[in-house]
Amino acid sequence: MAKTPQTRSSLVRPSYAWLSLALVALLFVAVNVYSSVTFTSARLDLTEDRLYTLSSGTRETLSKIEEPITLRFFFSERLGRELPAYAAYGQRVRNLLQEYANLAGGKIQLEIFDPEPFSTVEDRAVSFGLQGVPIDQSGEQVYFGLVGTNLTDDEQVIPFFQPERERFLEYDLTRIVNNLANPERKVVGMIAGLPLEGRFMPGGQVAPPWTILQQMRQVFQVRTIGTAIDRVAPDVDVLFVVHPKNLPEKTLYAIDQFMMAGGRAIFFVDPYSEADATIPDPSGQPKLDTASALPALFDKWGVTVSQGEVVGDRRAARRVNAGAGSQVVPVDFVVWLNLQRGNINQDLPVTGELQRLSMASAGAVGLAEGAGLTMTPLITTSPESMMIPVDRLRPRPDPQGLLREYKPGGEAKVLAARFQGRLATAFPDGRPVPEGETPGDAGAPKELPEFRTESQGEAMFAVIADTDLLDDRFWVQVQDFFGQQVVTPFANNGDFVMNLLESLSGSSALVDLRGRGMIARPFTVIEEMRREADQRFRAQEEALQERLQASLARLEELRSKDAPGGGAILTNAQRAEIAKIQEDILEARRELRTVQRSLREDIDALQTRLLFLNIGLVPLLVVLAAILVGLARAARRRRGAISATPSGKGASA
Repeated sequence: MAKTPQTRSSLVRPSYAWLSLALVALLFVAVNVYSSVTFTSARLDLTEDRLYTLSSGTRETLSKIEEPITLRFFFSERLGRELPAYAAYGQRVRNLLQEYANLAGGKIQLEIFDPEPFSTVEDRAVSFGLQGVPIDQSGEQVYFGLVGTNLTDDEQVIPFFQPERERFLEYDLTRIVNNLANPERKVVGMIAGLPLEGRFMPGGQVAPPWTILQQMRQVFQVRTIGTAIDRVAPDVDVLFVVHPKNLPEKTLYAIDQFMMAGGRAIFFVDPYSEADATIPDPSGQPKLDTASALPALFDKWGVTVSQGEVVGDRRAARRVNAGAGSQVVPVDFVVWLNLQRGNINQDLPVTGELQRLSMASAGAVGLAEGAGLTMTPLITTSPESMMIPVDRLRPRPDPQGLLREYKPGGEAKVLAARFQGRLATAFPDGRPVPEGETPGDAGAPKELPEFRTESQGEAMFAVIADTDLLDDRFWVQVQDFFGQQVVTPFANNGDFVMNLLESLSGSSALVDLRGRGMIARPFTVIEEMRREADQRFRAQEEALQERLQASLARLEELRSKDAPGGGAILTNAQRAEIAKIQEDILEARRELRTVQRSLREDIDALQTRLLFLNIGLVPLLVVLAAILVGLARAARRRRGAISATPSGKGASA
């Protein structure tokens, strides 16, 4: 049989194939080079909350810049070479700053510096207050910070970009730009019954200011006006009242008239302030009076706040360790609440972006019947909440006992609300004259504002029935980084307060940004299963614990009689009883371990299913798809072979 000669086309075809591959490779390289140069800040954001897309608040801030702003970005290239994670973070900061400059229409000038050791650039970074960090034993320092200035020499600084705050990067940058673009800050007048500004502690130590106050000072002009005042200055935009306990009548009157004049306010009251309870009284004894409610004002305005009772919610309860010493006994503490998106009003700008809030021993807020106000809930509990007497938390709370006696009330409670409407004064007879004061006294107040019997227009204020929402230990972690305090929030308490202040003061540029970096993805199915398991087995576990403790006590009593010098000799019956008790103890411990394992059986089974879905299901689907494709191809080949087979006469010679 003769060989079939190769045609010209069969010789040329491989050449075309190699040429095509070369052109595709060249095109691939060209596209990558072009995109890396042209689209330096382009990115595809696939996150649910659009965490890597500039918010409308940032775009609005950049569009309203009137005077030029200079941003100086200091990044040590050596830091990027030694630590690749910082190189990626530094590139992201640089790209985001460039995007800010592009969107600002020429109002932002971006300067980038590499502060090499012992250079004039390093001296400049130090003079701006940037944080130098040693990277090795040589003592040479690296820098990764930002300095912003405007035409009036106002200065905003990020001393060092901490990786822990990368998810808050856009907020930090926009806050700096907003402060430089609007150097005249709104005034917040603070009346505080808690040491937000810090306090002296035993041993001569000084507690630092609370984180919430430090954040407020970054955006607002915070003015401490004390707890004994005759008037609130007219330039105060928002009154910030925290734990107003035992305020004198003249201060209550000043607050009342500030609201009548159209002022805005936030009131933090509490039926049991745990922050106040941790501060001993002057004699060193624990405080008994830790409540605040402002009844003199709220009763007249139509606002109700629970007194003598706190809100418990099993569905939002925070998991704590109720064991003593090294013993770990996890239990749901029903008065410490981890509130998720379902508890937070998602329809309002001030709360719509918040993911998680942490509260402790909070009260319930309400609207009195016949009040002329409208109430908008901001934070609510689940319908399974119940009211718990404050006495159950003194002197030390019993989380296990509270959970054991928990009975759902069937009604959601409001923990924080915004009120709006016309107010009538709580002092219809005018200013109360303090005891010992006469109108002609030299110490009598002068130039008091005009007395008003009702509010000028609609009043607006917020009431939060929890002061512990402000306490650092419930929402933020503070770490020391080479002498610099690094604040990392684990709840949106600070965002909530700042959003309220900006909303009431009329400045809402940063509202859209807060809360975006706090990603809360609770495993709601697992949490519900855990609560049901706790409810099923907790009573059985406690009964076994009591049985075990009783047996141990009886065993100790019998053994003491048999001890040397005990004065008694055990009978055979008593020795048999000891043996029986020891068997009961072993059996009780076995049953207890079985019950404790049962608490996690359903959760472990669900975890196994999730592991299979996440790890095994996808490869199985890929293998199944490959098998199906292989079978389809084999079927096509068989059909092609059948159709290519010659038929009829002369099919073969």
